[in-house]
Amino acid sequence: MTSADEPAVLALNAAAVEQTDPLGPDRLDWLRLIAAHAAVVEIEGDVAAFVLTFAPGSAHDSLDFQWFVSTYNNRFLHLDRIVVAEPYRRQGVATSVYRAVERAAKPFDRLVCRVQSDPPDDASLAFHAGRGFVEVGKLRRPNGTTSAMLSKELAD
Repeated sequence: MTSADEPAVLALNAAAVEQTDPLGPDRLDWLRLIAAHAAVVEIEGDVAAFVLTFAPGSAHDSLDFQWFVSTYNNRFLHLDRIVVAEPYRRQGVATSVYRAVERAAKPFDRLVCRVQSDPPDDASLAFHAGRGFVEVGKLRRPNGTTSAMLSKELAD
C-alpha cells in the first residue's frame, strides 16, 4: 500500500464503516507506518481490496489490539481490517488474502480479528467460522455494539 492507494483505500473503508472503524488520511498514514502488513489487491488496475495487520509490540492503539495483547501477550498477529470492494466479492479475493495472512501469522501461533456480533455481521461471522476461527471473547465497543473476538490457531 502506497500513498497513491490512499483515496481508494479510504473510499473502501468508508463503504464498510459499519463493519470497520472509521479511517481518515492521517490515521491511515500512521497505521501504514506501524503495520506488519499494509497491502492492496489490484485487479485490472483497480484497488479491489486492502488489508492491515499488526504484530505484537506495535504502537497500535485500537481497543481490539489491546484486548488481544492482554489475552495473548505476544503470540498473535492481528488482522485489523480487510475490505473487499463490492464488485470483487465472492471471487476468492478475501480467501487469497486470508491464506497469505495466515502464513504470515504462523510464527505467532494464531491469527486474531474481531467481527461485529451485536448487531451481527452474519456474512463475516460465517466466513470466519468456515476458515476455522473460533470466538474467544466479546468486547463491548464505545458505540454500543459488541464484537466477537476471534482466533484461528495455527501451531502445528
